[in-house]
Amino acid sequence: MNLPLYFDYASTTPVRSEVLDKMLPYFSTLYGNAGSNLHHYGWLAQEAIDLSRNQIADYFNVKPSSIIYTSGATESNNLAIKGYLKGKSKGHLITSTIEHKAVLEIFGQLENEGYAVTYLSPDEEGQITKDNLKSAIQIDTVLVSLMMVNNEIGTISDYVAFKNICDSHAICFHSDATQAIGKIQLDFTCLPHLMSFSGHKIYAPKGIGGLLVNNNINISPIFDGGGQERGIRSGTLPVPLIVGLGYAFTFIPEILSFEDSLLRFSHRIKEALLNSFKNNILINAKSPSNISSILSISVHGVHWEDLFNSLTTIAISNGSACNVKATNPSHVLTALGHPRDLALSTLRISLSYLTTEKDIDFLIHYLQEKLDKLLA
Repeated sequence: MNLPLYFDYASTTPVRSEVLDKMLPYFSTLYGNAGSNLHHYGWLAQEAIDLSRNQIADYFNVKPSSIIYTSGATESNNLAIKGYLKGKSKGHLITSTIEHKAVLEIFGQLENEGYAVTYLSPDEEGQITKDNLKSAIQIDTVLVSLMMVNNEIGTISDYVAFKNICDSHAICFHSDATQAIGKIQLDFTCLPHLMSFSGHKIYAPKGIGGLLVNNNINISPIFDGGGQERGIRSGTLPVPLIVGLGYAFTFIPEILSFEDSLLRFSHRIKEALLNSFKNNILINAKSPSNISSILSISVHGVHWEDLFNSLTTIAISNGSACNVKATNPSHVLTALGHPRDLALSTLRISLSYLTTEKDIDFLIHYLQEKLDKLLA
């Protein structure tokens, strides 16, 4: 099978070969349940889980007990937000209009349950500003949830300022860091109180993620079971996936060393397309604070179906892979003021340390060729 050339790393990444090799024994020979604490199979499984938790905690420079395993960022977001609010009075909440659907859907449900929610709007650069956050805080605000890096346009939020603002008002700050980890160097001295992440964005397997819980934050479980993960998240722990997640974290410093190359690749793509199609190309993220691996470009004058039907030799998206209603425009792009047709005619190009110069050469030539025909 001839697969298309892959430029959709923001949706998912391949499992790194070294990570897969580390996982394999726990599918076949070391297959014990970590809850089986009376024999060697269970002990070995628990040792593997402890090692993974330490690897993740070492990366974040936190205590191992701060890391709670989940099935991925969607569950982590639910656990963080609902678990923190559980048992508390219905106060005021703050999020933004450009959050991932895994956060927005939660807040929509909470509104139905009687919570008051303020949705902050991005500025013209696609940023949620600290002044916006300050002005939205009310006397009964109990939780703020603002993502660290936007998954569609790649803007990096001022999460340190958000954390400091929340600290000064004794408000819990949650951040979905799914697109930040492995993409930017985090400020480990000022991490959010609650931080969600997912394995399949950092060359670990799908189906595993985590929630970092600051030690002075109390989280209640949102479903019942056997009391695993300190009683916060019940369920038999998937040892192979956990092993893969922890080991993937050890490669993040190496992945971050490719930042300059990815920035150069991104500039090459932008310059080539703007030079060729200046009046038809709109770069969506105008902020100087952007990750180098996500480039969002809208194309004027082309129907979105024609655009994507022509791009069969590359794997590319028009926004979040988690938006199942693909014929609806991206909520992120409409929040930036894009009309429906322009929002739909958007290319999200996402790169990786695996992306080569040859890949970029092909991509630029291919897009120029296809857009030439479509815009003729």
